[in-house]
Amino acid sequence: MKIIFVRHGESMKNAKLTEDKDSGLTKKGKAQARHLGEKLKKQKMKLSAIYTSNLLRAKETGEIISKIIKVPIKSTFEELNEYPSKNLRSRLKLLFNSRLKRLKKLLNSISKDKKKNKTILIVAHGITNKIIIGHLVQLPLRKQLLRFKQHNTAVNSVSWNEDFNNWNLDYMNDISHLPKKLREGFF
Repeated sequence: MKIIFVRHGESMKNAKLTEDKDSGLTKKGKAQARHLGEKLKKQKMKLSAIYTSNLLRAKETGEIISKIIKVPIKSTFEELNEYPSKNLRSRLKLLFNSRLKRLKKLLNSISKDKKKNKTILIVAHGITNKIIIGHLVQLPLRKQLLRFKQHNTAVNSVSWNEDFNNWNLDYMNDISHLPKKLREGFF
């Protein structure tokens, strides 16, 4: 099994065009999502399912990808909003609430057939992707894990390794699908 995690495209909040915590994608964010969808289509990636966060920017990103690769969104899940706090300590408190438990339950459900040859796509948020990847590859949930950068529409992949009976991190924060003009501000 392979699980591909995607961070949403640039949102109105990312671009500082609104203070709304659940904002939609900007024109640039929609273009980022289209480029990712086209790359997945070109690679002829056979996805078994797509899951998205229930927050608007992730749903819109998932919908754009879904239309391009012709795989319907199977389900949405309640998200840990990345904007509710101003400091790391407050964020860490959020990580241990009931939403995180439900997210882990969903993840366990998705990965229960990890020995099968299938690929799942999850469109969520930077902090959520880092938490899930850390959980799967057994990195301790500390502030070091949260320092890993997640660019808009960054792609991360983990796969089940039967030989070692664990998850491997294949790659993280891949934005090779984006043309230079859509990478501005990343480096």
